[in-house]
Amino acid sequence: MLAIILSWISISIVFLSFGDFFVFLYNKLSKRDERYEIIDTFLLGMCFTLIPLSVLSFWLPSNQYTLLSCLLFSIIYWILRKEHFRNIPKQTKLLLQRFKTLQLIAFIIPVLAIAIAILWQVGVFDSLFYHQQNIRWNEEFAVVPGLGNLEHRFAFNSNYLLLSAIFSFRFLFGEAVYCLHVLVLVYVLCWILKEIFTSGFEIKRLLLLIVFTGYIFTFGYSLASTSTDAIPNIVSFYLISRLLLYPNSIKEKFLFYVCIPIVLLTFKINILPLSLLSLVAIYYFFKAKQYKAITITLSTATIIVVLWLIRNVIISGYLIFPFSEIDIFTVDWKIPKRIAIEEVDFIKSCAIRIFNDLLNHLTTFSFTIEGIKNWLISFIFICPVIISPLMVVYSLIRKKYLNKIIYLAYISLILIFTVWYIGGPDPRFIGGVLFVMFYFVIYLLLEKKEEKHLKKTGILIVGLFVFTMAAWPVVRTGKFMKMFNLSLVHRENQRPVSDILIRPYPYKELLRSAGIYKDSFYEYQISKDVSVYISESPEVLNGRYVCFDSPFPCTISASGVGIKYLDVTEIEARGKSLQDGFRVKRND
Repeated sequence: MLAIILSWISISIVFLSFGDFFVFLYNKLSKRDERYEIIDTFLLGMCFTLIPLSVLSFWLPSNQYTLLSCLLFSIIYWILRKEHFRNIPKQTKLLLQRFKTLQLIAFIIPVLAIAIAILWQVGVFDSLFYHQQNIRWNEEFAVVPGLGNLEHRFAFNSNYLLLSAIFSFRFLFGEAVYCLHVLVLVYVLCWILKEIFTSGFEIKRLLLLIVFTGYIFTFGYSLASTSTDAIPNIVSFYLISRLLLYPNSIKEKFLFYVCIPIVLLTFKINILPLSLLSLVAIYYFFKAKQYKAITITLSTATIIVVLWLIRNVIISGYLIFPFSEIDIFTVDWKIPKRIAIEEVDFIKSCAIRIFNDLLNHLTTFSFTIEGIKNWLISFIFICPVIISPLMVVYSLIRKKYLNKIIYLAYISLILIFTVWYIGGPDPRFIGGVLFVMFYFVIYLLLEKKEEKHLKKTGILIVGLFVFTMAAWPVVRTGKFMKMFNLSLVHRENQRPVSDILIRPYPYKELLRSAGIYKDSFYEYQISKDVSVYISESPEVLNGRYVCFDSPFPCTISASGVGIKYLDVTEIEARGKSLQDGFRVKRND
């Protein structure tokens, strides 16, 4: 718990400081006065932190020393802007005074509940197999040429994994803390609660809380592990829902609506169509002849994307892996084209299978708890996409007072769905977008010229939400204690349960407690000076082989239980150290 709190505090300090600094710099250079609330500053800071972090990663590991540098920058910035800093406690006090005591409790309980719930790490394959190892590569080395040859999934190069490296706190707790994406969710949740209370329990905001709660409990499993899908989905949910509630904000918060959608593609490429919102914002500012603001903002977003592309080329040899069609570089560490093609086919085949399962759940209803749950999830995922065109046409005819920007937001959602369906319709990839489409349909149904407030019903809804969130970590803890045979009494093969007061309980230790962990790793010598570990340790009993976060560096054999196309015997070291990278063995 201590590790999560410390990580959240550090992330908040760095992101809010970097965000405030760049907003200040942008306003100065463009001669504007854009003002942002806490969540917007936090998200902007997340994006702008990537600039120095990406640049440094070309020569240095992204670890505690990078974090220390970011914290020192934050301190120096606030010292230089001490008058602005002194206003923060006053503004915070005024903000808190707007809420009643019970409302403040409604903020605190869900945040604590989420922090407790994620103490038990779950066994998500991608996380156990390559996310955790990828974060360690970022922590211990500068960007490694041809790292994608060791494991092709490293070549996806999500900026989430780069940011997570500097906030892992491995140096302090001996193990990494993976809670960056969870903190983003916490900020969005607090924004929704703030909207409910300050609006006087307005109905659309209450329904937004219900829909977001559905997202939390549908994809809650990924919160307690690493996830490259979470941040793009949570932020997309926030962007669209904010635009629905405040359509004209796209004309006022230019830096935000241009940078955020563009930078999100460096976390997950399939979120690219959200950048339509950036084009809309640019259009309005071009009409207003705000050329300086356009130049500064686009330059900043472009720098972040270009730095990400450079890292892609160094890791894989491609501008964007696994899109082998964009093949413009000739480097000795390039991943073979067949690997990229096989990965694209694999992603599509898995996603189509999952999508077919959704259709099957929707058409074969069963009166069981599991059957009802599967049907509801399938309904939320599929039906709003089908119904939405009819709702949009109806609104265009009968609700002419609706802001046209709302329909542009809808177009961006449809484009995301199109890319998703073509590229691989797995709900995990766009979970937040699926839920915000559901909310979009509800919004069109309920939107009227005059807002409707439901104070008594609102208090009940918020009360039930707080109760549900409070119960979640209790139920989850009981479930994990039983599932993994955990005991409050110390046992020889079990890490003490009390350890969660300090740090999260790793999935590897849960398996060990249940007596199903297989400690099977052997060292493979790639060259005289370079070696890696090969895992034969399954994620579950008789499951696929995974690497966890240690030993490091680790991968699996192509002949092992898992999905690997390029065997470790087919690659060679490019030099005398891991930092020199890897390449496919030459035929000569």
